[in-house]
Amino acid sequence: MSEFLFDRPNDPKPSDSISPLSHRGDPETSREAAKKFQESGKLGLHHQIVLDGVKRCSGGTHSEIATVTPLDWLQVARRLSELATAGLIRRGEERICTIKGSKCCTWWIAEGGDR
Repeated sequence: MSEFLFDRPNDPKPSDSISPLSHRGDPETSREAAKKFQESGKLGLHHQIVLDGVKRCSGGTHSEIATVTPLDWLQVARRLSELATAGLIRRGEERICTIKGSKCCTWWIAEGGDR
């Protein structure tokens, strides 16, 4: 049995449309870590896992989506905004999260994002 809930994509590298993982004001160590994460293929794998999680938990919050993936809520939350920037998912209305008990936004597959 696989350690992942999902099949690993053949090419886990992210597309160029995904936003950078570090920001101008971040320390050099953050940029180095982001580059290593991307070059290892783990970023693309995380994008695919989170995208599959949104498909399985349509309208879920970051914490709810995390429950159907092998990732933790923070890893999911970081990838959601990147997938939204790429146009694969969209942010929905806020509601009380069944996991955290606080108001969180919901996430949905964008039109054409289920490719």
